[in-house]
Amino acid sequence: MKMTSAFIGIAFLVCVSPGRGSAQSAGPARDILGRAAAQREEPQAAPASTAAASLAASPFLEQAVDPSEYVLGPGDELIVSVVGPDSRFFVASVLPEGNVFLPEIGSVRADGLTIEAFRASLAETIARHFRNVDLYCYLKTPARLRVFVTGEVRTPGAVEASGVERVTDAIEKAGGLTFTGSSRLVTVERRGELVKVDLQRFLKQGDFTGNPYLRGGDRVHVPAKGPFSIVYGEVKKPGYYEILEHETIRDLIDIAGGFTTDALEDSVVFARVQPNGSVRSTTIPASRFDERLADKDEVGVFSRFKYRKFVYVEGAIQRTGRIYLADNEGLTELIVRAGGFTPDADLSAAYIGKKRGGVLQVNLREYLPPNAAKNLLLDDGDVLAIPRVPKTVTVGGEVNNPGEFEYMGDLTIVQYIGLAGGPTKEGSVDRVVVYAKDGSARGVSRDDLPNRGDVIVVKRAYSRILADVFRGVLSAGTLIVSILILTTNN
Repeated sequence: MKMTSAFIGIAFLVCVSPGRGSAQSAGPARDILGRAAAQREEPQAAPASTAAASLAASPFLEQAVDPSEYVLGPGDELIVSVVGPDSRFFVASVLPEGNVFLPEIGSVRADGLTIEAFRASLAETIARHFRNVDLYCYLKTPARLRVFVTGEVRTPGAVEASGVERVTDAIEKAGGLTFTGSSRLVTVERRGELVKVDLQRFLKQGDFTGNPYLRGGDRVHVPAKGPFSIVYGEVKKPGYYEILEHETIRDLIDIAGGFTTDALEDSVVFARVQPNGSVRSTTIPASRFDERLADKDEVGVFSRFKYRKFVYVEGAIQRTGRIYLADNEGLTELIVRAGGFTPDADLSAAYIGKKRGGVLQVNLREYLPPNAAKNLLLDDGDVLAIPRVPKTVTVGGEVNNPGEFEYMGDLTIVQYIGLAGGPTKEGSVDRVVVYAKDGSARGVSRDDLPNRGDVIVVKRAYSRILADVFRGVLSAGTLIVSILILTTNN
């Protein structure tokens, strides 16, 4: 029978603390759940400090609690509703001895049962007391548990947890694993049984069987790390991995995230340390991936593109890095596959660095599709570089504050020199040379406009140069006269 709207109203009226119903069990049930509850004053709001403490004690749920997995224990708080001609509503806790006591129904064992199993047991008990009723039983508040964490953790000892938290939560509360702590050989001692836990499989693959829920009295033990193997090459997460006794090459690849899209999946390179200390390497085909691993084994995964030609692309283009070449592919096709240029690309200043040495300057405007005037075949290992258009003008030479200045299209040569503090006493704004970004030099007047990336060099004034020449001639003349005088006196 479905819950009626009348029952929903009753449920809201009786949201009271555990034990309120049992404290008045002497009267008829209808009076306890109906009239008597209605005659009570509305409960006062909990003090702010109490509400804050309750919130702090509430665990964070990763998802809705699964009644087929959650195991009840002392401290779990339940809501039980019996709906029928003579309805009942209870808020009850699992007592320290593991039972739930419900007024007029009695004691029902809960400790060690899942919520689903407890519902079935409770339904059998209620069926002996009531006819034509529906039973609803839900977890209201998970119990706070005391769990012990020992071994290779930073702060071993007892931690507080809840039944909706997992082994990783207990280890985190104990400070986390030490450098030598194993993530694959963790054990949980629970009521005389030993549960093996593989946290690495959970962390790498999201396998929750390797990270079970906690239960009261659990002892989580983290031993030292065991044997390990190395996997490198075309797997998603290459590195060192702790291995279990029964694990194989295939398991190691799975733990490392599996093959990449570039991987050659039909074989691996396998290396093993021999008893005499030497290392033996061999190629293992996919048919032998189920061979077991040993300590310090190494597995290498080939790339199926190892022998394909490629070029490196860098600079002002959408896709940078390694790009594989198709047969007879040229520069025009590569530009298309690289996604085109960024807005600040300097197409006229691009160049190709050849693998065997040398640099080829190219103007990429001549290679743009669909009407490319040229097409250049690329070689394996070439580097295509597209510089960015400079956003500055550099001023140097005989100025007071040489440096780079933001390019502003309407500023003249002399104005940029002004930004650099003006010419020094030695410099002249009438003797300026401008070097373009390609290295070519040009003479300019003070009112000319520079281009992006230009370098403005202010030279010494002619008057300063002539003065230096005159001083040099004067010094030379003085020296000659002195020599003549000395010679005459002798």
